[in-house]
Amino acid sequence: MDNTETVLLSVEIDSRPMRLRVAKRDEEQVMLAAQTLNKRIDAFRKFGANEPIDRLSWAALDLAGDVVRSQNAVAPAQQQAQTPMEIPPILTQLESLLQQY
Repeated sequence: MDNTETVLLSVEIDSRPMRLRVAKRDEEQVMLAAQTLNKRIDAFRKFGANEPIDRLSWAALDLAGDVVRSQNAVAPAQQQAQTPMEIPPILTQLESLLQQY
């Protein structure tokens, strides 16, 4: 497979249709990320978050907390050797979604 090959995906985030062009090798992860995000959004809907931006914001914060916790689970010796934390691509996409609202 060519490393530059891309596909056009159609996903829904909080019932909002989106089309994304992603690397073919990342297709499965992006679909899983959309499913994970929608599950978090649905959970916040049950807590009375009625506005889409509120649900998306809470879900983003919740997922970012998962990222921070997983990074803190790295052994102390590995933490010292790490370079400054990079923002995972899914959080960059979430930021883009938030800016569209």
